[in-house]
Amino acid sequence: MSKVLNRNQILGIRTTEDFVKRFDSLCERLGHNRSEIIRYALKRFYNEHFNNPEGFSKVRKELY
Repeated sequence: MSKVLNRNQILGIRTTEDFVKRFDSLCERLGHNRSEIIRYALKRFYNEHFNNPEGFSKVRKELY
């Protein structure tokens, strides 16, 4: 008998206080907590770019 654990995973980022203030303001305006907003943004980003070579190229250029 194998035991499968389903648990939440924590993903952390290091950022500035200014970013946190602006992000918290965004969350407040949208009426959702940080985790919900981050999950939404990452899921949308993943869906729009993961299987799109042009999307990956564009993101690489914008990041660096």
